[in-house]
Amino acid sequence: MRGKEVKRFTLYGEDGRTIGPEFVHIERIADRSSLHDWTIAPHSHPGMAQVLMIETGTVDVASDGSARKIAAPACMIVPSGCVHAFRFAVAAEGWVLSMAIALLHDPRIAGLLEGLGLDGGGLRVIPLETEDRQRARLSWLLADMADRLEQGLRATPALIAQLGLVLATLGETLAASLPQDAGKDRRAVLVARYRGMIEAQYRDHWPIERYAHALGVTSSTLTRACRAVVDKSPGDILHDRLALEAMRFLAFTGMGMAQIAHRLGFEDPAYFARFFKNRTGETASAFRAQRAWEGLER
Repeated sequence: MRGKEVKRFTLYGEDGRTIGPEFVHIERIADRSSLHDWTIAPHSHPGMAQVLMIETGTVDVASDGSARKIAAPACMIVPSGCVHAFRFAVAAEGWVLSMAIALLHDPRIAGLLEGLGLDGGGLRVIPLETEDRQRARLSWLLADMADRLEQGLRATPALIAQLGLVLATLGETLAASLPQDAGKDRRAVLVARYRGMIEAQYRDHWPIERYAHALGVTSSTLTRACRAVVDKSPGDILHDRLALEAMRFLAFTGMGMAQIAHRLGFEDPAYFARFFKNRTGETASAFRAQRAWEGLER
């Protein structure tokens, strides 16, 4: 079935539900994965982001055309729209925290999100130390949040504050794992805004000049910022995002090349094929043959 697409769920296995603007949900990893033989097939969550905390065991993670094994303790950030799949070790323990993207823009917690990348981009892994205070704090906060939600509470001020504390702790842990010279400055903020704009427009193939104008800067200013922060040109960042989405389609769907090209805004499938090979070093068909998710209907 060549046109088969990635499933889009609210929570895995729950199709078609509307996500409220203050949606928050937390459950143990086993609650859902044990029902599916500890295997969560490729899917995404439009309008919703997730944080997974792996407390014991391991998980094989497939996302964005790559696969890796993650060992506890660790956290994973799954942005809205990110295609992902998991194979948990039997009896793995931990938490899955899900939240509406609309809630993340709530002014009570929005300032805590910088650098976490919850509203777009690829899956991120934050290693934790077994005896680290941050790990213990996150574990307690998530368990307590689960207890509050079991009592029927929703987005009360106290729950929002606790969610903010979880995100702030994650942000601190992530920042501590980055190089010391990766400090925040105006250039980093500009690049973050540029990446956010790419998420909304990359299928439209805007020229870099249009992005710069929309950001209120010159193309040279945007180029200098991108070079300083990620050592890439604005064009490379944009093309990397297009290639990333192409890899998701190739690895997690049975869509044909012409369909994928059309979805990504390429008028000519042959041009898309050349673009993909130039960005990745291999043909789209070779990439799919090596990385397609097992059991994908063709």
